[in-house]
Amino acid sequence: MKLPFDLKNIKHGEFAYLTKRMLENKQKETKGEIVVWRKQGNEESEFVVKCPFCLEESSGKTVFTKRPYRIRCPVCNKSITLSKLTKSAKKR
Repeated sequence: MKLPFDLKNIKHGEFAYLTKRMLENKQKETKGEIVVWRKQGNEESEFVVKCPFCLEESSGKTVFTKRPYRIRCPVCNKSITLSKLTKSAKKR
């Protein structure tokens, strides 16, 4: 996945939210990946996703209003849920 910034060069306080997660399809197979970020002072979050359903890479912008965060794949239109990190940490 190509990000518009280098993860190694992030300055402290530059982002209000930044996460990278692996995504599962309906068969619980890890097939996708997402990176979501929101810069300080912005309301809109940006994302780069490899959809776990259609396996296509795409990007977009959204405003998250409630948890769990969800986005729609711009290619196949399926809903992708970003699970809480505590759930994924317990699984491993």
